[in-house]
Amino acid sequence: MIDQTVPLPELTAGMARCLREWILPHLSDPMARTQAETLASLIEALPGALTADAHRAILQDSAAAREMLRRCGEEVDEGQPSDVDSAVRDNSALKSRLQAVAERLRSDSSEDGQNRLRELLDFFLASMKRELDMVKRGADFAAMTSTEDAARKS
Repeated sequence: MIDQTVPLPELTAGMARCLREWILPHLSDPMARTQAETLASLIEALPGALTADAHRAILQDSAAAREMLRRCGEEVDEGQPSDVDSAVRDNSALKSRLQAVAERLRSDSSEDGQNRLRELLDFFLASMKRELDMVKRGADFAAMTSTEDAARKS
């Protein structure tokens, strides 16, 4: 895990630019070129697909991380980031702190320390499941493609 996040619009714009500047020029097959351009367009549109539901899900995961930090004896602030990028940065910082707690607990051979370490592992697994569930509920590739196609036609 890294302590720095790239704002999603900049990240996806860079990914789309990479496709267009470094991959697309080397494709000779017309179908492959069309697919690469479609992929670049989908990647560019991704930030707009992050709905209020996604923002709420990130905030809920951050609340769970704050609660876990409190249970580990750590002080936490009660910030509520107002936009998705701030929420992602906040969530990443909270999880970095939890990783640091886990590192300290790995050297704690007491039963309490090992139990707390298992709780942290359970937290991280539950967090990954919440993230996966959010992605599953979101627009899949086919839905995003058809939505984009409909938008182009209108």
